[in-house]
Parts: sequence; structure tokens; C-alpha cells
Amino acid sequence: MSHTYFGVPWLLALASFPLIAVLTVICTNAMALTSWTPTGALSKITQFTMGAIDRSNPASNLIPAGMTSEIASNAANLLSDIKPGYMLGAKPRQQAIGHVIGIFAGSLAAVPLFYLLFLPPQADGTRSVGTMISDQFAFPAAVQWKGVADLIAHGLKSLPTSALVSMAFAALAAAAFEIARIVTKGRFPLSAVSIGLGVVLPPEASFTMWIGALLFWWFGRRQKVAGTRGYAFWVEGCEPICAGLISGAALIGIGNAILNVLLN
Repeated sequence: MSHTYFGVPWLLALASFPLIAVLTVICTNAMALTSWTPTGALSKITQFTMGAIDRSNPASNLIPAGMTSEIASNAANLLSDIKPGYMLGAKPRQQAIGHVIGIFAGSLAAVPLFYLLFLPPQADGTRSVGTMISDQFAFPAAVQWKGVADLIAHGLKSLPTSALVSMAFAALAAAAFEIARIVTKGRFPLSAVSIGLGVVLPPEASFTMWIGALLFWWFGRRQKVAGTRGYAFWVEGCEPICAGLISGAALIGIGNAILNVLLN
């Protein structure tokens, strides 16, 4: 499919599978140890590796990288479902069957919604990916992947001097923050990941996350007694509340976008 629909050479498509398998094992191991799936970072390994072999065709590095992200994340998610499934009485076979059903159900739902929301027809009836990124849908991860693909295709010489200097300072600052965090045993207040997200994400998203973190930090300072309703809500319930707000905002945004497309 990567060769037929995206023009990835057969040899590169086949050569990417062993690397994807190894990175999937690493991702599932990281999920088991930390409950976090580093799919974005691992997919960049595939992207740079395939890009070093074929720099002329962006699809040669983007498609295998996307395959890495999807395969690794689904394998890690299946692994994370096994223990809760055992706790609820489900067997691994049943969960695997559920994931397979989800593949087909998700494809049937995601493809039409993708064209409906992100690739609406223009006045002349054509669809263009150039209009996908907007204020409503910023696609920060897609912008990163495109930047890496451009970097592979054109090299560092294509970047302005200010970008190279910024990258060097950012790398040094991130290393310094991580060293400080290790030396202080986690007491260093600044996070390189949070600062990096603040640079990539739209300002309103970063500001919203900052407001939420400040709110829960302030209430957490006031509710220090374990066992009380305030402690259970603001401290122990922090992650479920944030997850619900994020999911709710996403669902409302998608629903609003669908209504706008259908009504217009």
C-alpha cells in the first residue's frame, strides 16, 4: 500500500519493517515501564534512517515513520489494555479481536471525517492539503514531521542562520534543564518538554494548559489533608478531570466543525 498509494520504493518499504519491529519492542517496553508511549521520538528514527537512504522522495521517510508511529502505538496500547482487561475478566484474545474490529471501524469512520473536516472541496471542486493547517486545527505534530522531511530533503543549508542558532541554544538549554533536574532529584522547576511544547503549540493552547496547571497547583496547596473531599477532587482527581476536559473540548470542537461543514 505504501508503494501503490504513496510511491515508496519496494526496497525501502520492505527494509523499514525490521526497524519498525525493533522500535515497536522498544515502545512497548517503555509503555510497560513508564505508561508513556514515545511514538513521536521513535518514528523520527525511522524517518531519518529512510531519509538517509532516499533523500529525493519525501514519502520514502514520511510513510515508514507514520507506520512506525501507528504500529508501535497500537502495540503499546494493546499491552496497556491487557492488565485492566484481566481485572475486568477479559482475555487477551478477546482484547486482540476488539482491536482488530477497531481497525476496520476506525477506518470507516476516520477517512470520511478526514475529508469532511480537513479537506473540504474548494470553489472549483478540488481539494488541497495547503488549507489543512488553520487556527482551528494547528496540526503541530504534522508541522514537525514536515519540517524534518524538508530538512532531510534539503539539508541544514536550507535553514536560515537564526534557526540553526535557535536549535543550538535550545539543545544546550534542554540538556542543562535535564542535568539540573537529575542533580536536584526532580526539584528543578523548569521542564524542557513543557517549554518545547509551548514553542510548537498555538499560544491559546499553551495559555490554557498554564491556567489549568496553575489552578490545580493552587487548589492542591490548599487541600493537603488526604481523605477529604477537596483532596480527592483536586489532588487525586487531577488527571481524570484534565483528561475529561481535553476529550470534551476535542469532541465539541470536532462536532462544531462537522456542523459548520454540513450547514454551509
